[in-house]
Amino acid sequence: MKDYLFDSARIRAMETGLIGRERLEVLLAANTLSDTVQRLSEMGVTVVNDPESGRLLREETLLGILRTAYAQVVSASPDDKALCLWLYPYDCNNIKAAIKGFFREIDPRPMMFDFGTVDVERAVEMVQSNDFSELPQAMRQAASEAVASFAKSRDPQRIDLILDAACYTDMLSAAEASGVRFAVRLVRARIDLTNVLTAVRVLRMKSGELGKLLLRDALIAGGEIPVQELSSWCEDGEATLWERLRYSVYGKLSETVGSTEAALREIERCIDRVHMELIREAKFAAYGAEVLIGYLLAREYEVKNLRILLAGRELGLSTETIRERMRDTYV
Repeated sequence: MKDYLFDSARIRAMETGLIGRERLEVLLAANTLSDTVQRLSEMGVTVVNDPESGRLLREETLLGILRTAYAQVVSASPDDKALCLWLYPYDCNNIKAAIKGFFREIDPRPMMFDFGTVDVERAVEMVQSNDFSELPQAMRQAASEAVASFAKSRDPQRIDLILDAACYTDMLSAAEASGVRFAVRLVRARIDLTNVLTAVRVLRMKSGELGKLLLRDALIAGGEIPVQELSSWCEDGEATLWERLRYSVYGKLSETVGSTEAALREIERCIDRVHMELIREAKFAAYGAEVLIGYLLAREYEVKNLRILLAGRELGLSTETIRERMRDTYV
């Protein structure tokens, strides 16, 4: 197995450019959006503006950060399953967008990411030809199923449910095939935490039998908590779900925010905090795939925080409100 010695040293040097807690505070101290953008540029971020109006193109700027990070890490090892698996969610998004665009007869490209294991144009062609052979195995099968399902039901949610489950299956398969236990743990945790949030959302809909059917379709297999077990916890309501979680590997999540009174926004923040605590274990690795994975996911959370910050500034939210919504950082 590749030892990653040289790559790890390179990534450790690149970590000094991450926008962590201290730099976020510098950005938060800026009084206006323009001042925030100026400081962001001084931190080395390539800011993208509209060529005519000069207006900040927020999403283009943020996606540029991710595009660069994945190019720096994954492109150097395109066959490394421990690394390329983190691109699968972008493939999944692109195929979902392409399918929906095809049936609605609209251009899906504005909704697609120009990085992933499959090129954007190729993703569009796949849907048009109904040939998904270049996708990972589970998504390959799920894409065909999603097309057939939508053609019958015209329910776009079915496309999301089918492909999201397949994406996690492919991520877990790739993680296990890589032999990197850290990757396996992170994917399993991501599945569990996604399932918990899904369960809370469905339970709060209070939609009875319809909610049970939705939960059955939405929960994703492959986490540390078996789907059947999580479903049984939900049978008795949200309070029981939190109580059972208290005695699971996610006991800290339950202790921190496990309440039927907790706002969904706070639950989402705590779920991200639990995930980040796992990611930060990569900081203790001298070298290895863990270092590269930690860096990629650190950039993902960096972008999430910058999106919260910039959107908050655009909406005129107070600094304290923006700070309350931010996620934990890698550094």
